[in-house]
Amino acid sequence: MKIMHLGDLHIGKTINQQNLLEEQSILLNRLIQDIVDASIDVLVIAGDIYDRSIPSREAMKVFETFIYEVNQVQKIPVLLISGNHDSAERLGYGKAWYKGHGMHIGTTIDDALNPVSIDGVDFYLVPYIEPVVARHYFEDDSIRTHHDTYKRIFEQIEQHLNKDRTNILVSHLFVAGGKTTESEREIIVGTIENVSLNLFDAFDYVMLGHLHTPDAIRDEKVFYSGSIMKYSFDEVHQRKGYRIFDLKKQQVSFITLSPPRDLEYATGTFEDAIKLKLAVDRNSYLKLELSDMEHINDPMFKLKQVYPYLLELKPMINNRDIQYKQREVQQLSHLELVKQFYLDMTDSKMDETQTLLIEQLINESRLMDETD
Repeated sequence: MKIMHLGDLHIGKTINQQNLLEEQSILLNRLIQDIVDASIDVLVIAGDIYDRSIPSREAMKVFETFIYEVNQVQKIPVLLISGNHDSAERLGYGKAWYKGHGMHIGTTIDDALNPVSIDGVDFYLVPYIEPVVARHYFEDDSIRTHHDTYKRIFEQIEQHLNKDRTNILVSHLFVAGGKTTESEREIIVGTIENVSLNLFDAFDYVMLGHLHTPDAIRDEKVFYSGSIMKYSFDEVHQRKGYRIFDLKKQQVSFITLSPPRDLEYATGTFEDAIKLKLAVDRNSYLKLELSDMEHINDPMFKLKQVYPYLLELKPMINNRDIQYKQREVQQLSHLELVKQFYLDMTDSKMDETQTLLIEQLINESRLMDETD
């Protein structure tokens, strides 16, 4: 059996208001051809199908087109789970009907406890589960963290695990020690979401989603597929693609995907950027961090004439010696305090217009205080 392991499609994702749906659709069409060329027997998608719990109609159409071609036209079983970005209720709608057509969707703890069996292989589909959901399901107030949550679920699975079969876990979670990026950090607070590697000991292979790099962890049987595209600028150096599990050969390989439009980041001067001296493709989605822009009027507009897909522009602050000074401020008036702060920060004095504006703001503030 050959299994394609995908994760974190994030269909409908935007970066700085730039919709990536066209690029995602192109990549998914490439995946269909790869599935045919590699003679894939089963497709696994380890969560975060969509980027939002309520995806747009266009995003749903892109996924529907992809999954119909794989499951109905190519007749390949599809196993997928809900991730933290998905709505489990929406994604799981109609799953009983889909099951009869070779598409298995795991969105609940009940789904997780009952394996999907295909040609001697048992797949356990364990979606992203919040501790509060597991606490209610198991009626156990001791469940407080994601580690507690998945530990309890896996213990339930192990009670009925058939050791004579190949047992594969598909889940969407954060393994302790994994590398995160901006795209995943929004739900990670401290170590509350960490799940230890030793929880997976009972399984032969573990196919994970949630972290966007396939190199998030190094293990002989636990693997992230990573996302199919770069979804934040701190992912620019990550590999993107999918994994193939060849159970007959007991081999796991990673296949790189190249997007139709890459995501790149560069630093330099404004002049270098205008003169195309930066080491980037001008037709990539770009973030530029540039110096010497202080006297440039509307630098974003000017740069977009050269880099049409520039998404983010950040000024580069020149290095300067920082000296800390201790001052007596108790005796200074509000205006004198602002003037001194301005001088310390800019090495120049406030001009007359600035001074008048600050005086006006201080007076207005005082007036408001008196009328409150």
